[in-house]
Amino acid sequence: MNTTTLPGRKEPFRAACLHEALRSTAASGRYYQSELFEMIWIKKGKGFLTVDLDNRPIIDNTLYCLFPGQIHRLSPEQDLEGYQIAFSEDFLCGGHASSALPPFLNHSRRGKLMQAMPLNAEAQTDIEYIVRTILWEYGNRQRFRADMLNGLVKMLLAYFSRRSGTDEHRPPGNDQLVFGRFMNKVDEHFRKQKQVSAYADDLAVSSNYLSEVTKRVSGYSASYHIHQRVLLEAKRKAVSSGLSMKEIALHLGFDDPSSFSKFFKTQTGMNFSDFRNNWLKRA
Repeated sequence: MNTTTLPGRKEPFRAACLHEALRSTAASGRYYQSELFEMIWIKKGKGFLTVDLDNRPIIDNTLYCLFPGQIHRLSPEQDLEGYQIAFSEDFLCGGHASSALPPFLNHSRRGKLMQAMPLNAEAQTDIEYIVRTILWEYGNRQRFRADMLNGLVKMLLAYFSRRSGTDEHRPPGNDQLVFGRFMNKVDEHFRKQKQVSAYADDLAVSSNYLSEVTKRVSGYSASYHIHQRVLLEAKRKAVSSGLSMKEIALHLGFDDPSSFSKFFKTQTGMNFSDFRNNWLKRA
């Protein structure tokens, strides 16, 4: 089964040229699941980047942002030139409760499977300077190294936000705040909590109110988002791990594998084994 554990996966921060970062993973053609945010700048090359089963051709001079928990795989058809920077939420926020992720990194705003930003010549020059400084600081253990890296990563993220048109200064309305809190709770507790009422209790609102807010903001019901989060993790584990269906069912909080099997087929129109086999044939 195609599963990969990245070296240094538990490190809160790492940075490398792309050919170094992919030395042990690209050749294997395997999916891997990281618990870090990853910024991947592909300056030049051909191939495909697959994130959570969304397969896209690599485009020169594009900066990609990947989220913790996503499974991804780079399939180069020639040598890739670029950089990879990975960091944890704790590293970025410094462990301070008052700190917050930039809006485009927030769970509730993950409307796409991955975020990508093409870079023009001016942007390439600016980001090249930031990234090379990050690599230098990472490779040289000078005083205040962590503080310098933290500031440089925030600078890179601010640039990404500005270039991608993310509005960080417009305060969210009450509906957006409630929906964002709900989606964060789902991301944290979807394995154990699958009832809308449980999330409503956590947020100190009624189930009806939560359902109405979720529908207004996203166009979908609260239960839909819970089911989709469970299904996403099921697909990730099916493709990136060697766990059996029973083990995945237990991992996702299903006491009875047959209930999980029925849930999976209802949501996808395909049984679990066929889904897994179809994707493994593409590897």
